[in-house]
Amino acid sequence: MLKKLFSQLQSQKAPSEELAAGFRTISEAEWHEYSFLKLLSEKIFETEADLHNEEDSLTIATRVMRTACEFYDADWCGILIADLQTQAFKPEIWYEVGLGPMKETLFNDIEFTEEFATWAEHLIAQKPLIIPDAEEIKESSPMEYAAYQRLDARSIMGVPFGQHPLGFMVIRNMNRYCDRPEPLQLACFVAMMMLEQVRRSRAEKLTHMHEENDGKFHLRYNILGRHNIVVNGHTVYEQDLAHPNRRAWIVLLYMVLHRHAVDQQKLIAENWPDDPEDAAKVANRQAIFRLHSDLAAYHDIKVVDARNGKLQFSEDVRVTTDAEEMEELLNRAKHTSNEDDRIVLLKKACSLYRGRLFEQGEEDVGSWIATYAAHYNQVYVDIMSELLNLLGRHKDYRCIMDYAPAALEIEPGIQNAYIWIAIASDSIGNSMAKDQFLQKAKDALTEEEYDKVLHVIETMQHRKSS
Repeated sequence: MLKKLFSQLQSQKAPSEELAAGFRTISEAEWHEYSFLKLLSEKIFETEADLHNEEDSLTIATRVMRTACEFYDADWCGILIADLQTQAFKPEIWYEVGLGPMKETLFNDIEFTEEFATWAEHLIAQKPLIIPDAEEIKESSPMEYAAYQRLDARSIMGVPFGQHPLGFMVIRNMNRYCDRPEPLQLACFVAMMMLEQVRRSRAEKLTHMHEENDGKFHLRYNILGRHNIVVNGHTVYEQDLAHPNRRAWIVLLYMVLHRHAVDQQKLIAENWPDDPEDAAKVANRQAIFRLHSDLAAYHDIKVVDARNGKLQFSEDVRVTTDAEEMEELLNRAKHTSNEDDRIVLLKKACSLYRGRLFEQGEEDVGSWIATYAAHYNQVYVDIMSELLNLLGRHKDYRCIMDYAPAALEIEPGIQNAYIWIAIASDSIGNSMAKDQFLQKAKDALTEEEYDKVLHVIETMQHRKSS
């Protein structure tokens, strides 16, 4: 990959030469340029050879950082993620000469830009920042100089990247090529691609629901919002079938929510009380047969076993739902101490709630569904409230403005969403959004709920300003 990215270096010609008294002579500037390109080319191909068969993204990123340290004769290289709204930097991936990758670092978990005002300016302008000698800013920027002393940084170079994520790739205490940020920009390009893969892989591992290797055929029944079944990677919606079969989907819904063998008499009484029992049983058998026929196009599996007068899932089938996964992710988040991991889990849980339980068929189901619908709606409210509280604690106002309005589109009654939109809007200077959503809160909430929202906003703003 590195060869392909930087193969243009192979075409670089040696510096122009002149013959003088039988010797080839070149200017000093040309010699420095030639040496620079030669070392850069050597380091690129040496790194590519080391990583040719490497698949681990973190290893690739930190190996590239090691190369950057070698090229600049520096002692530390890393990625700092920035948030301009909270004015904070956070080290994400790094390498230190003599210690290796991801060892203890002098950086705090979070660094604030009050100490790095110059960095914030260059990040906004998306321009490299080079400080060849920290002593030069001792008088002009004492806070920044003190931070460099704490970080044992005598010289520093940073190249910005953005927008999502936003930050710098930084190298510390370089002893050569202090005026050439281009190689660090190339290293940053590779490291950021690897960082994206690291983040994606970590999120997938964290949110993956470990399925038992029970030898059963696994079927996914998504019951939040527009209901569907996922079988062998194919998503089957009732409305897309040639002959929609609402009765069978209700039978499945009843079975997955009750989680045990279902008595047909009770099933009929709670969903079709006006139907004669014998006729209702025949209708159930026909609906199940049609469902099996519809699914046969994707897998010849019989989902429901209707023998012995009860309805239960076939022994060789395991059915899971988005609703139970959402609740499980919330429970895992509650028992996870790392706040970043909790945010990942809650975001995943939030994405599973596409609307109320069996939204497009709720009117055809008996009143028993109300208890379950209210339960999962409350689970979603709890997920969103906890997520917004965490994002607020991290001062991630951009993310709050992504999640809170979207949550209110699904569930207009989430009081915490109105509160955090107001706080986030104030923090990013968007008074129009604040006024708009406070009006929505007034329309959607009871007078008592609305007054409570205003009181909490006022309390939080007072606490923030004091």
